Amino acid sequence: MQHGQFPRQGGHDPKQGMTIVLAIMAAFFGGPALYYHTVEFVVAFAQSRYGPDMAGPAVLGWAVIVAAFTFYAARITFDIALVSALLALATRFF
Repeated sequence: MQHGQFPRQGGHDPKQGMTIVLAIMAAFFGGPALYYHTVEFVVAFAQSRYGPDMAGPAVLGWAVIVAAFTFYAARITFDIALVSALLALATRFF
């Protein structure tokens, strides 16, 4: 360890914060589009397999699944993209 450096113990990682904010934005803007293009298929599938009474819970469950999927897929993507960008900058300047 060099002089003036302290070991990190549970502190705030700015990169993680940025990926979370970007993932929330992607889920906010991308989630409804994905939901809109797939909800008719989910309703038809739920009605044909489980009966018309299950269409409502299936739609609600699908909304939660789409929101979670969009958030976590965006978070993984932005995390990889930020690490790659930081490494590209580091190799250029150092």
